[in-house]
Amino acid sequence: MHLTRVQLSNVRSWAELTLDLAPGVTLISGANAAGKSNLVEAIYMLAALRSTRAQTEGELIRWSAPEPQVARVAGCAVAGDESVEVEIALAAREGGSASHARQRSGAPLTSKRIRVNGVARRAADALGAIRAVQFTSLDIELLTGSSGLRRRFLDVAVGQLAPAHAAGLSRYQRALTQRNALLRRIAEGRARESELDQWDDLLSAAAAPIWEARAAAAVVLSTHAQEQHRSLRAPDDPTETIALTYVPADQPTLRESRRRDLARGTTGVGPHRDDLLIDLDGRPAANFASRAQQRAVALGLRLAEADYLRSQRDDPPVVLLDDIFSELDPERRERTAAAVSKMEQLILTSADPAAAPLNRSELAASYQIVDGRLRPLD
Repeated sequence: MHLTRVQLSNVRSWAELTLDLAPGVTLISGANAAGKSNLVEAIYMLAALRSTRAQTEGELIRWSAPEPQVARVAGCAVAGDESVEVEIALAAREGGSASHARQRSGAPLTSKRIRVNGVARRAADALGAIRAVQFTSLDIELLTGSSGLRRRFLDVAVGQLAPAHAAGLSRYQRALTQRNALLRRIAEGRARESELDQWDDLLSAAAAPIWEARAAAAVVLSTHAQEQHRSLRAPDDPTETIALTYVPADQPTLRESRRRDLARGTTGVGPHRDDLLIDLDGRPAANFASRAQQRAVALGLRLAEADYLRSQRDDPPVVLLDDIFSELDPERRERTAAAVSKMEQLILTSADPAAAPLNRSELAASYQIVDGRLRPLD
C-alpha cells in the first residue's frame, strides 16, 4: 500500500497543504517547530483515525482557522489494483471559537466526520482502510509508559487488519462504562446488586475475543520484533534479544471480584487492565535497558508492527518516521536506514537532512518546510 496524495486544511500549523506522493522514500526536512511532526501526525490519522499526540481532538484545529472552524485531513492510497480515499473532518461546535464550547485546554469541543470513498463511516468500520505505522521519539513510552499505551499498540495493529476488533472494543467499553455507573448507584442505594448479572455476562462475552486477538497478535509481533532487533542491535552485543508477552491481569471472574468492585466503585478485572511485557534479555526493558537500547527496542516494535501488517495481508503499510535519526548513534543510523529503506513507502522527517544516511539519488522526493510551506529540497 502507498499513499498517492495527502491534503490538509487548518490542521495545527498547516493552513493548507496538498502533497502528491510516490512509492519509495520521501524526505521532509525543516527546523524545529516548522511543522514536521504535525504533518506526520495528520498523515497517520488517515490510518488510526485519531491523533497520537492530542489530548483532545479540538487541539488539531488550527488556532487561527476562520469561522466555521474545521480541520480536514484527506488522503488517497493504492493497494494492488484498488484505490481508497479517507477523509476526516473535525468541526468546532457552534460557538467553539468564543468563550463557550471550549475545554479547559482552550481547544474547542468538536464533532467528527469520517468518510471512506465518500461514504460516512464510524471509526470502528473505517479502521484499516489505509494502513500505516508511525514511529516518533515518544515511542520510547511504549516501554516506560502506562500499560494503556501498550494495549493501544496491540489494538491498533489488530484493528487495522480486523475492524471487528475495534467494534468489539467499543462494545466492551460501553458495557464497562455502564457497569461502573451501576456499581456507583448500588453504593448509593439507588440500585440492586442483582442488576450486575446482565452486565457481567455482557462484559465477559465482549472480553473473550479481545483477549484472543491480542494474545495471537503478541505472538506474531514478538517473532517479528526479534528479527528486527537483530538487524538494529549494537554490534558489540550480538546476542541481545527481545520478547513480547501478552499478560491478562490476574483475574477472577467478574462475579468473584464483585465484592471488591462494589467496595471501590469500579471494575477491577478485564481487558482494560491487561499489559504487554517487553523484555530485553529476559528482563523488563523499561527498567534495565539503557536509553539507546530502549530507542532500538521501540523502533524494533514499530518495524515489527509493519511486518505484522504486511504478513497478514501480503501488503506492506505506509511507514512514517518522525525525526528519529538525530537521536541515534552513527552505527544505529546506518542499521536503521538499511532496515527502513526496504519499505514500499517511507515518509520520514529530519531537522538535519544530513543526519539521515540515505542515498539522495534513490529518494522518491525530498522537501523542506519553510514559513509553513513545503518546497522541493535542492
